[in-house]
Amino acid sequence: MTISAISSLIVPALAALVIRQARVSLIEGHMISGSSQLHGCSVGLSPEDRKAMALISRVCLVNGLPDRGSEIHDLLWWCSRPLGEWLRVPEITNCGLETTCLIQEEDGIPTAEAEELAIGFGGLTTGLEEQLFLKFMELLARFPEHRADQYYTSVREFVVRHPVVMGEAFSKLNVNLPSQIGMALQQFYEPVPESWQIDTTVPICMHCGNAMKKGKAGLVCRTIACTASNSAKSRTGSLAPELVRVTRGIRQYWIEPGLDEIRLYDSLIEMGLPVELYPFRDRVDIAVDDLGIDLKAYSSPETLGRRFNRNIGGLSHYRKKWVVVPDWLVSATPSYLDRLRTAMGRDDLICLTVSQAIKNFKSRTANA
Repeated sequence: MTISAISSLIVPALAALVIRQARVSLIEGHMISGSSQLHGCSVGLSPEDRKAMALISRVCLVNGLPDRGSEIHDLLWWCSRPLGEWLRVPEITNCGLETTCLIQEEDGIPTAEAEELAIGFGGLTTGLEEQLFLKFMELLARFPEHRADQYYTSVREFVVRHPVVMGEAFSKLNVNLPSQIGMALQQFYEPVPESWQIDTTVPICMHCGNAMKKGKAGLVCRTIACTASNSAKSRTGSLAPELVRVTRGIRQYWIEPGLDEIRLYDSLIEMGLPVELYPFRDRVDIAVDDLGIDLKAYSSPETLGRRFNRNIGGLSHYRKKWVVVPDWLVSATPSYLDRLRTAMGRDDLICLTVSQAIKNFKSRTANA
């Protein structure tokens, strides 16, 4: 196999390796081991994992870079850093992946980009998010469709608005939910570790309600989108034993994109529009009459564009289709929206920032 052919495989092979290891840890509950997997044992590296690591090692050495692929734990740590920092090869630059991270540093779970880049490689057929929520979705399927849609939205909205919460908050929500759904909601939470306490309490972000941690210049929110969008501001916290936090799988897939989804949703509610949040169990993020809106926070516009070029998902159910991107991400990435439109290669999707979407609706309301 030529060096060019090998290089073209490095990103999907690496992304697939990240997804496999996440499944071992998050879904199966096993430790990640650097030893080879023995027959009949679920712990250890498979031959496919070894091939992917060897591929990374070869590309690193050919390009005069330190060998990042020889040890699985080190390699996974590097995957939490932007690819352009440690895998400086032409294929990364040419695909617009310099700022892409495959693992979310705070929670150690694959990013949306990793899921997208791994699709179709190594026999992947089911997204990690789908597997994480499979039991919840199976439970919802036991209810009439309209009720199931309502319960899904209620649970997801509560989780997004309450990444960290006092235990008694569950009882307030469960009044309007069947007991089975209430119990499922509680399983999305886990105790806050005492290590999150600063002095005597866990500081809470005033903007998004998540816990805060010490940064280089003071407290910073643990939600990446919030840190990028807002100045740090905390309110009085509580003792760690009194709090629960959303589990890490849910934080990655619901909390991070949810900050801007809720911001947009609340703005449309204030305008008096007939807005739906996560309709039909997340067909799209937001719907307003015949307009469907998907909000995506991919660091690489090319990766996001290729996703929509391949399949627009639930947006196909709507006459008008918007893809909305957080303002902070567009500001941090040169020509983001132009690059996104080019990568999509289609004219039936409108690309906007959250602020542009809100401004568009305000203009419509004013002219109505």
